Amino acid sequence: MASRIASLCGVLATVFVIYLIAPTEGKPFPAPDLKLCSYAFNSTEGCCTLPAPPGPVKKFDFKPRLPMRVRQAAHLVDDAYIAKYQKAVELMRALPETDGRSFTAQYRLHCAYCNNHLHFPENEYPLEIHQTWLFLPWHRLYLYFHERILAKLIGDDTFALPYWNWDNQDSTQNPLPNIFPKVYQDNNTYFANPINKTSPLFDPLRNACATQSVPPRLVEFQDVVGIPCIPKNPEAVRLENAHLLWTQFLSGGPTPLTFHGAPYRFGDYGGVGMGTLEARPHGPVHIWTNVIKMSTNKDSASDPIFFSHHANVDRLWEMWKTLPGKYRKDISDPDYLNTEFTFYDEDGEQVSVCVKQALDLDLLRYKYTNSSADWVENGAVSKAAGPQWKHCNPNATAADDDALIAATPAFNGFLFVKSAPTTFKLKREPYRSELHGEELLELKGKLDWHQRHLQNIFVFLPNSTYETTSIGCLEFIGNMFSFPHPGMSPDLQPELTFRFGIRRKLEVMGRANLTEIVITMVGENAAPPFIAGEAGFNLTSAKIVYSKN
Repeated sequence: MASRIASLCGVLATVFVIYLIAPTEGKPFPAPDLKLCSYAFNSTEGCCTLPAPPGPVKKFDFKPRLPMRVRQAAHLVDDAYIAKYQKAVELMRALPETDGRSFTAQYRLHCAYCNNHLHFPENEYPLEIHQTWLFLPWHRLYLYFHERILAKLIGDDTFALPYWNWDNQDSTQNPLPNIFPKVYQDNNTYFANPINKTSPLFDPLRNACATQSVPPRLVEFQDVVGIPCIPKNPEAVRLENAHLLWTQFLSGGPTPLTFHGAPYRFGDYGGVGMGTLEARPHGPVHIWTNVIKMSTNKDSASDPIFFSHHANVDRLWEMWKTLPGKYRKDISDPDYLNTEFTFYDEDGEQVSVCVKQALDLDLLRYKYTNSSADWVENGAVSKAAGPQWKHCNPNATAADDDALIAATPAFNGFLFVKSAPTTFKLKREPYRSELHGEELLELKGKLDWHQRHLQNIFVFLPNSTYETTSIGCLEFIGNMFSFPHPGMSPDLQPELTFRFGIRRKLEVMGRANLTEIVITMVGENAAPPFIAGEAGFNLTSAKIVYSKN
């Protein structure tokens, strides 16, 4: 009975959450009609899938008789698995693009949802998946149906996508988890009688710095695209990555909205604020992997490694709920739970599914193998190494902090922020109980909607720069990130709000008792031809707040 009720979208699905949240006017997104897909504002992209099959859109229901599928780490799959996976994708690529199960239709579906090609007759703005609380559940369901299509094409209900274990910084594993996995990088075919002699999982446009490097280059979360293939010390990369993961997951994203992203309801314009996971490490891995395809919403899903990348994002969402903290739980807002999406199922038919149905992996009949996540232990690369935090400010004594606080102006209600360091101080309440909520830095800015904005944010590091100051520094506390793409709502310059936790990082720094902290924001410089750089914006508010959400 419980699973049956849980499978329903709409009013009945709110009965379990009404005690958690005050009733509000219901404004979830209805399931979009794929036939209403059209060109997005200021775009000539052809992202719409071709005419959907006739007949009504099915309502998704769970399939409890399916076997439990196990998603394995991509670097550990064997040749038999590679053969099966290659065969499934070859069959998918061979389907005509008029078939919703085809590889072309599948990656176009990502573009349609994520580059704002889906419209509602009664809504002024197109649907937007990125930079909102819909980012994680939409991608989970997208992978679910993609995986089910592949399984049916090869007649194997146990088939599951692999996850690219790029968060694992363990240097003792062989093969390494945080390089391009063989399953995607080997261009040979592993199954009999292929249509083509090359792997359908291979893409020649991936990061040449990594694919041609000996030894292999590690995935990097410090996304400085303009710097060419300069070799970096692998141990330094591992440490920087581990520190970034701890900062984003343990410190920066301690509440549902800081981690998932900003609320987004029917009638809203989208892209109002991304969560810590979407910002980093998700974003930099896209760019590091394939800056030609995976830095755009249009073509991201046309590289098969996209699905393995997002399988790891999905796994990390599950892991986040097990980390220390009082408020790490799924969002309980009815407008979130009852928002619906439309996909193509394994039979090529349209099916509508709501966010509530995406929250229980047991009901979706898949799980993940365990893997090392030593970074959870205070940013450690490995258990043997232990935490290795370092101050990047050589003047990091209490007396130096006092002098810096005294010399720094308080935020005055308005600052123009660009790439050069912008420094100000804020008051905080160091002894406020966690029962009042997590301590968050809240920044608001009037951003030009169609320009790129990326700021790294540090405490007690006024001389930081975007390009040369490591995100592995103890002083790094988070980032502001908003990226333009075709189809975004026209002619808007909204005030966006960014929030992330800071208390845990201040504790590690030994600064948790201070009543004032010094904040420095540094923007990304231009890096042609791919990155326009920080365009500049008006910072209208900066303060410390306390929230359970």
